[in-house]
Amino acid sequence: MRVIKAFCYAFAATGVFFIYTPAANWMAGPLVMEPELKSAGLVVVLGGGAYENGSLSSASMERLIHGLLLYKKGYAERVIFSGGTIKDPKDKLIHTVTGLSGELMDVVESAIMADIAIGLGMDEAGMAVDASSTNTYENILYAQEYMAKNGLNDCLLVTSPVHMYRAWRVAKKLGLDCSPAPVADNTPLRTSGVDRIGLARESAHEYAGLAYYWYKGYI
Repeated sequence: MRVIKAFCYAFAATGVFFIYTPAANWMAGPLVMEPELKSAGLVVVLGGGAYENGSLSSASMERLIHGLLLYKKGYAERVIFSGGTIKDPKDKLIHTVTGLSGELMDVVESAIMADIAIGLGMDEAGMAVDASSTNTYENILYAQEYMAKNGLNDCLLVTSPVHMYRAWRVAKKLGLDCSPAPVADNTPLRTSGVDRIGLARESAHEYAGLAYYWYKGYI
């Protein structure tokens, strides 16, 4: 009982700390990169999740809109939408450890993003869909293969602000000339209790991801 009480007190104290201090905003700071927008051969839009009913998560929707705007503004003539979602934590862990995805994928957000893009008038000839990858490393590895196959030399990476650094580091490790093109950075503005708790979780996930990717040699 003492251990349980101590855990509950520590959990509550941690929650209060993140709700009432800007600690989560400070955590996010080192992960955020400034955009480096320039003409490139490809815009790579990394998926951020979707639901079984075919609706995109807010992260995926933000990335989709930003990627389409870059395409419409003429930064690149091609766009690739990347990724699928494994929602069950156990299945996600199995995939992370073993590399097996196959039947574990619940929904393919890249296909959903492509359908929306077509509905908004994007030319299918300038579009590609990566429906097989389920994590950041696989997303960018597929983009590398696509770029090599189509003779493309550089790209713009589109993802969320807190996720940008890890994605860019993977691309750099793979030898790709890819510039960061994150969606607008709202991390300093996330000051409500709910926002700060969410930002702390996202930031902790990214730091854990950076440690794991370093261990695996992905960055």
